[in-house]
Amino acid sequence: SILIKNDSLEIFADLLEDMLHLKEQTDAYSTGRVYGSHFIQVRDLKAKTLIWDKNKFKEMHVTEFKKKNDQDDGIFYDDSYNYSFNFPSVSLGNRTHLQYRTLIKDARFMPGYIFTSYIPQGKCSYTIKTTKEVELVYDVVNDSKGTIKFRKYEKGGFVFYEWSSADLPARKNEDDSPSLRYFTPHIICYVKSYDTKKGKVNVLSSLDDLYSWYNTFVKDLNKESSPELTGIVNKIKASSKTEIDIVRNVFYWVQENIQYVAFEQGMRGLIPHNGSYICEKRYGDCKDMANLIVNMLKLAGVNAYHTWVGTRDLPYKYSKVPTPLVDNHMIATYISSDKQYYFLDATSDHTPFGLPSSMIQGKEALIGLDGTHYEVKMIPEIAKEKNVMVDSVSIRLDGNQIVGSGSSSLDGYPKVFGSYALDRSEKDDIKRYVTRLIGKGSNKFYLDNYVLSDVNDRDKRTVIDYTFRIGDYFQKIGDELYVNLNLNKEHYNDFINLALRESPKERDYRYEKLEYCELIIPDGYMVEYLPPNAKADGDLLGFETQYTSTNDKIVFRKKFYINYLLMQPNQFEHWNASVKPLSEAYKESIILKKK
Repeated sequence: SILIKNDSLEIFADLLEDMLHLKEQTDAYSTGRVYGSHFIQVRDLKAKTLIWDKNKFKEMHVTEFKKKNDQDDGIFYDDSYNYSFNFPSVSLGNRTHLQYRTLIKDARFMPGYIFTSYIPQGKCSYTIKTTKEVELVYDVVNDSKGTIKFRKYEKGGFVFYEWSSADLPARKNEDDSPSLRYFTPHIICYVKSYDTKKGKVNVLSSLDDLYSWYNTFVKDLNKESSPELTGIVNKIKASSKTEIDIVRNVFYWVQENIQYVAFEQGMRGLIPHNGSYICEKRYGDCKDMANLIVNMLKLAGVNAYHTWVGTRDLPYKYSKVPTPLVDNHMIATYISSDKQYYFLDATSDHTPFGLPSSMIQGKEALIGLDGTHYEVKMIPEIAKEKNVMVDSVSIRLDGNQIVGSGSSSLDGYPKVFGSYALDRSEKDDIKRYVTRLIGKGSNKFYLDNYVLSDVNDRDKRTVIDYTFRIGDYFQKIGDELYVNLNLNKEHYNDFINLALRESPKERDYRYEKLEYCELIIPDGYMVEYLPPNAKADGDLLGFETQYTSTNDKIVFRKKFYINYLLMQPNQFEHWNASVKPLSEAYKESIILKKK
């Protein structure tokens, strides 16, 4: 319900859920949980079980609701909470019934509605009740099959917008799926404006309204800067030769000295602290760190801008949905004199200067240029050639095992993600990660020794030098040895079931992997067979293998790449077409024969 009261909007939602229990695993649905927060508050919570007895239902009400903070592992503090409860006597044939009201304190935070669920839905509907004075914008997303029916009607002086569906199957939980809003049918709806006796009030009539509101969060920040912060900036400026050096050094200072701590409490979830406060406390959330960067750069005489952006969890664009549904993150932006854009996300500790954090690739950024002007700029998706893993090994046959030494390097996002795992205090944790990263051949791979270089230097590749063994990896048949030099078989037989898979597949970044493997030919043996070279240049996945030999060694080279962030179902066939030749190439072994 969206109603006008005293020239402002009063918004609340009444939710009702009725579930019929038909299967043995119905115990999994005997508990309930209802969520609220500062902006969306829960009221009038009621729950009951309808027990089937002698051809009719008897009611048994829930009498205890436990309220607690809904603390996320990745958030130091937030104001969300939940009520948990248990339905009594849940069993086959019974029904559970839940209803409650939520008060939505700000029209800009109107949630949408997702239709599908992990259980089948006999019927579901989403209805908005309002008046002619309220102008809405609404859209049905991801409903190419037309499962959602819409009607608009007037009744009793109110205007109703109703979306409904029936007999929706249960939604599958599939690996590597993006957020539900990328592929499940749902409603986006927001208030554009409403009429009062004093005239029209714009709420979210355009992106101008959203930016004007966002600007109120930052316009009064950083009026004064502490001597500590000013001193730090002066030192950075004195040690920097160029403006780009100043930006880089400020960015790295914030990464290294400010601990990221997520903090969400009412408007504090939207408004950053002053830069001096964050500098003093040495911790802050994304908007605090972004504002500190802006503050420090302006103290150094460099223009920088507060920037709102949505992570890749959100599929929306400012150009289409000018509402807070689009964003959940804040960064700083620096624009160089030659119009190069640098998106500065200090929450990503190990991300080098010039590389956006992986979670905002391909997203629109709302850059606040001043009190009234802004710019929407697309953050680039980083090409696979920028994210490179190189693995070079030399191996020899020793008894029934392979013994080798190697060197791996990580650049771009592989380095960023690797650094999080390698920058730990527990040596056992580090060794386990290194083993996963460079493990090869089979589950009999054993890492003997390793040395890490430049893990924490953001501007250099991370290098891992190592020695290893692989037991029982090659076969000896008569006077022939069979050795498969494809020590890494990424995506071997990784076919997508076209009949079953429904959701897209998502990954963190595109990348290339270059492999070099030289096998020292054992004394008394010669090369009997080298596999043919193979190649496939797919849009999503590609590879190339090459074999060469000399008198004393065989050299195997492989180039492999993944080239997607989000693979849509209409691309699954292309993926499978590339996986087939790759998997065939992985089966090839060299043959050595006794002289």
